Amino acid sequence: MEGYGKVFISGSYFLDLMTWRDLDIYLANDKMNEETFFEMGKEISLCIKPSKMNYRNEFIGQTEHLPQGYYWGCYAAINSNAWKVDVWAISSEEFEQKQQEIEELKSQINLVQRMAILKLKNSVYNHPLYRKKFFSVDIYNAVIEDNINSEENFKNWLQVKRGVSLS
Repeated sequence: MEGYGKVFISGSYFLDLMTWRDLDIYLANDKMNEETFFEMGKEISLCIKPSKMNYRNEFIGQTEHLPQGYYWGCYAAINSNAWKVDVWAISSEEFEQKQQEIEELKSQINLVQRMAILKLKNSVYNHPLYRKKFFSVDIYNAVIEDNINSEENFKNWLQVKRGVSLS
């Protein structure tokens, strides 16, 4: 992918908070177009042999919580393990902003918080609303900003702060 721009592996991998096999990759490329992005998608497909790939064009979709760019969501069995690999091609400006935000977040997490985050992520990762109505960032914010450290308190926090009910 480096031939397509500057690469940064972000998300729970960068934060050392992975609880399942999911990589979030940002690619800085101010000149990316659909044709080139699909060429890259073909290379990804030939390399990791995904069973499924989802494409998004968020220059058109402009979904509120998503970056403005092109996206591949890849589902693959790598070394007999199920992986999800998210690849975003975004502007250099948004790339730098995303990188700065995650580095700042990483600097705020202490060992006690890390353990609380991992415990919460493990308890909710199979919930049907996870990654639809609430996200890992909600867990990070609950733990870091409000010292939430139990599943019950997190459910209450989600209801109050985000209006999301897990019941």
